[in-house]
Amino acid sequence: MIYPTIFQKRIMWGLLLICQFYSCEKVYDAPPTELEAAFSADISIKDLRAKHVMGKFEQINEAKSIVAVVVADDASDNFYKTLVVQDSTGGITLRMDGIKLCADYPVGRKLSINLKGLWLGDYGKLIQLGAGVDVSDPANPSLVSIPQTLFDQIIRKGEILHTIPAIKVSITALNNNYQSRLVQLDSVEFVPLDSAKVFADFANKLSVNRTLRSCNNNTIILRTSGYASFANSKTPSGNGAVTGIYSVFGTTKQLVIRDELDLHLNKARCK
Repeated sequence: MIYPTIFQKRIMWGLLLICQFYSCEKVYDAPPTELEAAFSADISIKDLRAKHVMGKFEQINEAKSIVAVVVADDASDNFYKTLVVQDSTGGITLRMDGIKLCADYPVGRKLSINLKGLWLGDYGKLIQLGAGVDVSDPANPSLVSIPQTLFDQIIRKGEILHTIPAIKVSITALNNNYQSRLVQLDSVEFVPLDSAKVFADFANKLSVNRTLRSCNNNTIILRTSGYASFANSKTPSGNGAVTGIYSVFGTTKQLVIRDELDLHLNKARCK
């Protein structure tokens, strides 16, 4: 039988002590990184929207942030100087004083938005976020867009998600809880008067309203800007699904598509 030497015994005892030391040492969680902290929301969009009183303006003085995903950008120019973002609780429209926003803030990008100093307002009862209030016309104050010089201070860019599921909803069920959210209407079609017609007045750069209807004759406006890249295209004649951002103007329900890929109207029309 071979017995360990005194030197070997000392090594074995040393290794045993080391193992016992590390096995008993408490393991602490690593502190959150700056990026993880930035993408931890302080307030939901639903709670943020609840702070607004229609027709008024509210400045956000608390150091809070929302974390949301871009669901509409300006890639097709149907949303001008605008980003629409949503989280699991709601959506909101950002007034942005810049162009080609889609380069940095494309659909699907996760954003952390620092709210301190921003203002809540509404246009035609569509709640928006901006940088201030223009009172040059005291009778008609308006929300000031966030200047481009402040974009990087206010917005932190995160990962890009590849799929953003739309919320399936009926025309009649649409209410303010769906404002500025990506929704999908099934079994709808353009009314005969608006079927196979251009989406908007591209020549004169004028927005146009077209009417979508369900097979039980509930209707909603589909509004398209005259600057949209697809403004001169013609509306489909079939029936099917339409995805878009739910909007309002006063009491009028509106849907705004990002581009023609939001339309899947290739089925037979309502009987």
